Amino acid sequence: MGDSFCRIAEDLVRAGSGEVLRWEGYELTTHFQPVYSVRRESCLGHEALVRARGADGRAVAPATLFAEAFANGRGVQLDWICRALHLRSFARVDPGDRRLYLNVHPEAAVQDSSSAEEFGDLVRFYGLIPRRVCVEILENGCADEPLLRKVVNAYRELGCGIAMDDFGLGRSNFDRIVALRPDVVKIDRSILTAAVGDAKSRRMLPSIIELLHEAGAQVAVEGVESAREALVAMESGADQLQGHYFSAPAAELAQEAFGTSIVVRLARMRATSTAA
Repeated sequence: MGDSFCRIAEDLVRAGSGEVLRWEGYELTTHFQPVYSVRRESCLGHEALVRARGADGRAVAPATLFAEAFANGRGVQLDWICRALHLRSFARVDPGDRRLYLNVHPEAAVQDSSSAEEFGDLVRFYGLIPRRVCVEILENGCADEPLLRKVVNAYRELGCGIAMDDFGLGRSNFDRIVALRPDVVKIDRSILTAAVGDAKSRRMLPSIIELLHEAGAQVAVEGVESAREALVAMESGADQLQGHYFSAPAAELAQEAFGTSIVVRLARMRATSTAA
């Protein structure tokens, strides 16, 4: 299958301990964004996000980077490289008790069908244990959904948490949720903005979240950019919150106390509103 997880880890070691990884003419780095629990009023962990710059120094959108890589037959390798880069970057700032959320493209995941244990070795190579990693399956299509389900079960057997990312975009459907049984479903910002701006959509959001709860998943709302959006998400039953309102993605971990204070304040505002 070409590059293996262990080979990629070795290549990263040889590349040195710097924050930048050069690949196919791009400079890749990791940024982190915190995820907060509504019930616990605390930070659960940090999602790792790739940032890329081309040879001219200009930023390249991750979607563009991956679309080009898959078109050139290098998408799976890029996915693996990003996972290893994120693990290495997290090891540098790891507080020791937070979860790391790793995005995984479905087509890359199915290539793990014979190497899930090796992925576990990669996680341990960088000083984490699998139960501190949550694998986020992106909402992209997959040519072999049954195999994807098998691989997700293998991730789960390693101890990893399972999330479905960007629910509400592209090919979002409940069939995959039923098949994969994710621990967390992350609702895309587009659903939140619709709920904030339209009364009918506002009534639909709690129903969507309730349905996901009935499927056995916690629900995270992504892309929260204001107190109003956060309150709408909380009032609709969201379990987790993430977005620029709490912290923009950054190379260093966010100051969790600041984000936590916002969640606590929002919870009090919600309680006061409910009491009134």
